[in-house]
Amino acid sequence: MIVAGDVVLIDRSAAHRSTRSESLVWAIEAVSETSWRADVEIPRSHWLCHPTPDRVPVTLLAEAFRQAGMAICVAGLGMGQSVHFVVSSMTVRVVPESLRFPRFGALEGTLDVRFAGVKHRKGIPHVLEVEYELPGIASGRVDARVLVDRDYRAIRRNAAALDDEVRAFGGELIEPIAREADHVTARLGVDESDPFFFDHPVDHLPGMLLLHSAAVVHEREHGAPPRFLTVAFPAFGELRAETVVEAAISTHGVDTEFTQDGRLIATATTDARTGAWPETKEPGPTASKISIADGPGADPGRSDQHPVPGP
Repeated sequence: MIVAGDVVLIDRSAAHRSTRSESLVWAIEAVSETSWRADVEIPRSHWLCHPTPDRVPVTLLAEAFRQAGMAICVAGLGMGQSVHFVVSSMTVRVVPESLRFPRFGALEGTLDVRFAGVKHRKGIPHVLEVEYELPGIASGRVDARVLVDRDYRAIRRNAAALDDEVRAFGGELIEPIAREADHVTARLGVDESDPFFFDHPVDHLPGMLLLHSAAVVHEREHGAPPRFLTVAFPAFGELRAETVVEAAISTHGVDTEFTQDGRLIATATTDARTGAWPETKEPGPTASKISIADGPGADPGRSDQHPVPGP
């Protein structure tokens, strides 16, 4: 347990469980019982930065938030690496109209992290509401559940895990099927060889892949990345199941739904406006699914619910 005033260079596996080179967080500091700081570094060499390596992808901001929350829980609060952080919803707001990397090097900053709400079950943190701010750059929020491995395995007991047969995909991430006025229907192209979204064994469609897909849809329709993105995960997305993308295009943003065989697995809202932010849509009563480390929080005993993108 880290106390206020301690600055700790973390074992990077606390922020990223399988690939330390993908870690965006390198130190954390306790400010108070509920407030922390995390030193983050987003490299311009990351493949998500291409083909425009001077622009900071909103997906990597979301990843920095996710990793900081996990590092604080694992290394700062002593929850350990055997728990599963299942994200219900994630929101990112970008301050500059166009967020760019420095001329040389990475985007570096100190992320302020506040645990706005913590609910316990049997004396153990179970529901987390975490707010983030990278001053002058971005802010956001993550709502997540903390599940012990036993409960997570019970939820996902019927899930098919990723195997040794890697299914690469040479097509587009978003493959349009039909368009009618301001409504687009598409298929999600999943590349299991992707080094970012599939960097560790998973038993679900990574939530970060769905978040990134929503950002891609917005940029295709509006010509620039979103400055506001919120995503909720009502159910687990299954691996190797066809995922249909339904996007309703508006003047400033996009409302997107992801379904598998008619089952809703994620919703997202994006916006390009520089003024007042749109209201964050709260997930529905059954929503509780994108794992900070692996996937969604659901009721133990059910296998149809979904965790978010894990490291």
